[in-house]
Amino acid sequence: MTTVLIDNNNVQAKGFVEYARSLPFATVVEEKKKSFEEASRECNAVTVDVFIDELKASVKEYFNHA
Repeated sequence: MTTVLIDNNNVQAKGFVEYARSLPFATVVEEKKKSFEEASRECNAVTVDVFIDELKASVKEYFNHA
């Protein structure tokens, strides 16, 4: 068994995946779509309020040291 990862963000890759589906010896396994909550946990997302507070603190620190 061989595993091939394809980032199908372009027409050629999508065409290749469709071709692979037609082959009797190939199985295409799609990555399971994640919910918004799962994806945000995975990338350590923060709320908008926390982001804005951190941004303001960074800007304030930058200009205090300038």
